[in-house]
Amino acid sequence: MKPAQHRNNTRTRIILFLAFMTSPECQELCRKAAAPEAVAARLTRVWFDDLYVPGESYFDGLKGNVQESEVEFFESCFSKEELAILERFHGFFELRLDFLANSRHGRAQFPDNDSWRSLIRHADHVLSELAPNPDHIRGVVESLASQANDDVERVARALGQSSPFLA
Repeated sequence: MKPAQHRNNTRTRIILFLAFMTSPECQELCRKAAAPEAVAARLTRVWFDDLYVPGESYFDGLKGNVQESEVEFFESCFSKEELAILERFHGFFELRLDFLANSRHGRAQFPDNDSWRSLIRHADHVLSELAPNPDHIRGVVESLASQANDDVERVARALGQSSPFLA
């Protein structure tokens, strides 16, 4: 993959994550298979462990030595203004990690409360700053999520098995 494509993929992954996170329809599809708190915890893990490279901590611990070249590459995918917005969002998110119940005991769950809802609103603002048409992107993500849900249900029916999405 060419560096420009990789840069574009990094940026796209952040935008798609924010679109998914802020989509009520996507969250509702996820809630058919898991409790809202588990969905929120999984989204938190993806942000801290997979997406936000400059962060100093994983979902449940410190990253240790983050490769400077990885941070530089990540930063090259965004403008200075966008990086500042992402950094503020990450800090806002990080401050809410204390709301995770029993994360050290293997039961990481983010309460579906005002703190989580304010995080979603902040993510929506970040998405609006990074994407020229956030509603369109969110609609595409919702369409893909709905189609994937339909595919899972069809396969489960064909196999004569129940699907968590059919409940």
